[in-house]
Amino acid sequence: MFWKESPTHTVKWMNLEDFTPSEINLSLKDKYCRIPRKKSGWEGAEAYNELQEICSTETQECSSRWPKTKSKMQFLKKGSRSEEEHHAPAVCQEERSKDISQLVQEGRFLEACETISRSAVEKQDCGSQYQAVAQGMWQVVQEALSGSERSRQLQPKLQSVMAAVNWAENFEGPKPSTLQGGGLAAWDSQLQSLLRKDAEARLPGPVSGAELSGYLEELGKAVEHVLGPQLEGRLGVCFLALYRVCFQEVLCSHLSVLLSSSGEDRKNYYKLYTWGRATLFGHREMRQKAPPASKEPTAARRLLDPVMFVTWMFQVQEKLLELIQKELKDKLERVLIYDRRSQAESSYKTFLEIFQLLNETIVVGRDIGPPISSRVRIMVVGTFLEFLNRYQEEGAPSFIQLHASAGTFPQLHVLENCCILRKTWEALVQEGPVQGIINSIEVWSQDDLLSRVRALFQSLLEHHFSTRNDDLVQALQSLQQALKGCSNMHSTPTYKVLVKSLYMVVLGEYVHALVTYLKTLEPGVWADREGQVKKEVLELDTIFGEREQDVGDRMPCWETIKDIFQLRQNRGRESLHEWLASFRDKFPGYVREDQPRSSSDSDKRSCCCLQLWTSAWCRACCPKWRWS
Repeated sequence: MFWKESPTHTVKWMNLEDFTPSEINLSLKDKYCRIPRKKSGWEGAEAYNELQEICSTETQECSSRWPKTKSKMQFLKKGSRSEEEHHAPAVCQEERSKDISQLVQEGRFLEACETISRSAVEKQDCGSQYQAVAQGMWQVVQEALSGSERSRQLQPKLQSVMAAVNWAENFEGPKPSTLQGGGLAAWDSQLQSLLRKDAEARLPGPVSGAELSGYLEELGKAVEHVLGPQLEGRLGVCFLALYRVCFQEVLCSHLSVLLSSSGEDRKNYYKLYTWGRATLFGHREMRQKAPPASKEPTAARRLLDPVMFVTWMFQVQEKLLELIQKELKDKLERVLIYDRRSQAESSYKTFLEIFQLLNETIVVGRDIGPPISSRVRIMVVGTFLEFLNRYQEEGAPSFIQLHASAGTFPQLHVLENCCILRKTWEALVQEGPVQGIINSIEVWSQDDLLSRVRALFQSLLEHHFSTRNDDLVQALQSLQQALKGCSNMHSTPTYKVLVKSLYMVVLGEYVHALVTYLKTLEPGVWADREGQVKKEVLELDTIFGEREQDVGDRMPCWETIKDIFQLRQNRGRESLHEWLASFRDKFPGYVREDQPRSSSDSDKRSCCCLQLWTSAWCRACCPKWRWS
């Protein structure tokens, strides 16, 4: 060490390495010159020379010692620095850990993360420190969710939690290898998992369909309680948004379980739909004599996002519609089954129930409310259209084939059903493709009926005038009884058109058979049949008296037919041909054209039983006719 006098004449000690040789020389001068200045001239000169020699010698010695001294001091200084550097990281890390712990305790999680990230830049693995931050954050979240008295004081800390989670999600620095649970990127999912667990604990667990009503009531109360006005005060606006999303996801999960466990019971889905409209979408039921509900939504209703539940609500609607349609289809299927079984009077009423079934289904949709009500109505019309197509393709042909025994007219039953279906359709809608389907069924059934009636009366009239049996009368009475049984068809235009067509077929076949029979007789004996013919023609007119008559439409009657007995006897068969041709011209469509008889028919001498349609009016023993 060396001393040096400062300009203020104060002495201080300094390191030798801090001086240059010239400074040392000056110091030596100061050292040896601390003597009184007042001396004689010679003594002063000697002293001065002596001082110069001493300074020169000291300077040389100091210069020779300077490199060695400097190197020693540099070595000592270097050792001192290396020792400081060895102990500095431990001290710094300990101080930084104290700072991070303090930040975590104060709820300044984002600052703690940023501090730790700076340590990570210095190649220090800070996984344990991040873990401590995460534990502190989750502890704050749980304390806020518990609803403690100091929950309002936790809002700044919750905001810091959100900021730290967002920071960790977007962190691009070095990832700590010792951090468990997926690292920093997993903080967001860990936070959401924590919030979902809290929501799970606050909602009642799903139950079976038998206890659905009570469960939905309990679930609604839980939703109102959890998302009540106190929630925003506990969590704050920022954190509330995340909790709200997690809560709604848990609620959706519970509702999905209910949806899958409700089975095929339409009432359960109706309960779910009604509850969802009221609780999730805020559509309350409007009941009579009920006080008007407040238009202000509840706190829970404001927090619930309907978009989250649109998919679930749509699934409930679709399942509800599916079950309603299934019930309607099952009922309509039973109508077809009962209609096929018997042609008794009770079976006629089955089609009368169709409108009631359709209307009941529409009422069910109306009670549920929009938009189900409009969709149910569309579904009912579509289902009814499917039913008509089935009846056209399967129902009507199957019924006619099943009941095509002798003495019956199943086509009339089908035609009456068509009248009922037309009334049903008109009660639902006024226009549409249904009218065409019903018309097609009517035309097909009427053509089939006329064809069978024509074949029946051809067989009955072939030997009617020669045998004078009662088969024709019985057939007419049976047809009349069948027409009277179609009470639901009497007031319709279809019935009058049908009666006219039947009258034309029966009277035309009667006239044709009469002319054919008179050809086999001598003209002189024709008058013997006049009384029988008059009685039967008037009977026909009575049976088919409700036939349609257009303005200017000429209808044949007894006055027209009796002219055949006034023909000139000398002309015979020629006059019959002329009369029949005149009848065809006056009344087109009544008398069919003569069909040439085949060679097999001309060679035939006898016949066995008549066809199925004829046997109902034949005697117990089939008569054997012989051709002349």
